[in-house]
Amino acid sequence: MKKVLLLAFLAVGMTAYAQEVDEKTVEIKYVEVNDGGIKLDEDNNWKMHLYVGVDIPVSAPDGVDFAPFRSWEIGLTVAQYEYTPKNSKTTLSAGIGVDWRNYTLSGHDKMFAKVNDVVGVFDRKGDISELASRISTCSLSLPLMVKQSFSKDFAVSLGAQFNWNFYSRLNNYYEEGDHEIDDQTKKIGERPITIDVLGMLHFADFAVYCKYSPMSVLKKDKGPDFKSLAVGIYF
Repeated sequence: MKKVLLLAFLAVGMTAYAQEVDEKTVEIKYVEVNDGGIKLDEDNNWKMHLYVGVDIPVSAPDGVDFAPFRSWEIGLTVAQYEYTPKNSKTTLSAGIGVDWRNYTLSGHDKMFAKVNDVVGVFDRKGDISELASRISTCSLSLPLMVKQSFSKDFAVSLGAQFNWNFYSRLNNYYEEGDHEIDDQTKKIGERPITIDVLGMLHFADFAVYCKYSPMSVLKKDKGPDFKSLAVGIYF
């Protein structure tokens, strides 16, 4: 009889333990929001992400009008590490990647030009047509984020992205007679280091991001003083 009671207690104990483990497993799965990306390791701690957005230059001086839907941002986070403490709904992440942005003037009658080491906006010159004028930058990016999960399909992230802007240029594309011209100017006085404020809404398999750059794209007295707001999709 004692052996029967002992076995019964063991069975009840094993069942309770199994339920506890199962509940913990469910809870851990609950905090993992799959926001896309390419897994770089078996533990799903390292990922690669791609994002594409529309650049909306803001705070531009009078006479400098940009075309938001002709201005783009494309970025690749080559490696991002995510750490979630056990049974926590908060995830910390840090990454490294490359970010490319361009800012295109609206219309076809204005163009960027560098004169006396300063970038300005001038009227279209000569007998040219189909003018498109833009400033482009390329950066090494370091995003640092905090993500809070609310369900297995929804989370919110806030953080900052540090940028080392190692390359920039202005481009004037136009047609002159029967010739297509791509006039490029490099070393246009971009800020070498900038910091962005970054927020994301994570859903199943993707996220929507909004990024504001409170620092001007060009150095002071090197060209038009404008900042950048980008909105896009993060995979």
